[in-house]
Amino acid sequence: MAETSTNLRQSKAKAYIMGVLSEKNLEVKTEDGIQLITGSLTFKTSDVNFVKFNVYVKELTKEKKPNSNCTGIQTVMNEYHSIAEVGAEEATKVKVNGDINLFRSQAGKDEVGFKSNFFNRLKEGEEYEPKAEFSVETFIYSIVPETDKEGAETGRIVVTGWIPTYNGIEPIKLVANQDVGSSIESIFTVGQTVEFYGEVINNRVETITEIPVAIGKPRIKKEVTYKNDLLITGASDAYEEGVTAEKPYDVEVIKKAIQVRDEKIAEEKAKAQNKTQTKTTQKPSGAAHGRSLGF
Repeated sequence: MAETSTNLRQSKAKAYIMGVLSEKNLEVKTEDGIQLITGSLTFKTSDVNFVKFNVYVKELTKEKKPNSNCTGIQTVMNEYHSIAEVGAEEATKVKVNGDINLFRSQAGKDEVGFKSNFFNRLKEGEEYEPKAEFSVETFIYSIVPETDKEGAETGRIVVTGWIPTYNGIEPIKLVANQDVGSSIESIFTVGQTVEFYGEVINNRVETITEIPVAIGKPRIKKEVTYKNDLLITGASDAYEEGVTAEKPYDVEVIKKAIQVRDEKIAEEKAKAQNKTQTKTTQKPSGAAHGRSLGF
């Protein structure tokens, strides 16, 4: 464990947003006698793309000094206006520099979220260019074709990787369209460390259908679907010892970190068995071809 802790530096996993503040859900709380602000801010970057950032900031630093980040979030609470509050025309346009937040849900599912305490209004005269982008250093575990529910290939490529974080290691799934995916397959291989960058796709699509009835007005059926992807649009050269600024992650140390993670998850499941029966699901077999490290 000591070797894993020493050698696995935290991955740079960032998200960059320029968008209109869509929803503002912040509240002031007190924990252990210290005031803090927590909640979330959601930003609209297109007609269908919405990215939510979780916020958690204390009024005091570890040194018990005033936290400037908390002052900034207080400004957001008091002066930034969301679409939900004032409409799209008057809502505040914001730049966000945040982090990709990988975590396991209470249901035991690996999730991708975003967090930040740094939000800046666009200055007067500053050009508004809505975007939702990411960059992430990834240890490549597998490169395989994407398949749909019926097992047919979609034409896209799925890159599954491992991301060392401040408290362990977490999996991440990136996708690439056919042209970029072909380049990834030909240039990179499993076991390499690469910085991928691209677009954050958090689409919310609402479909309204009129259902005819025999009497009265047609019934309205509303369906909301979500599409969440980290879509690769480019990548760095593979990290190489003594060549690139950052060293590549060591395969053996990654394996040890995954083992530690698996043991921790197993312990958590064992504790939960006394309260609820754990449901098990079979992992999808995926495509019949592709590359994987096999651990």
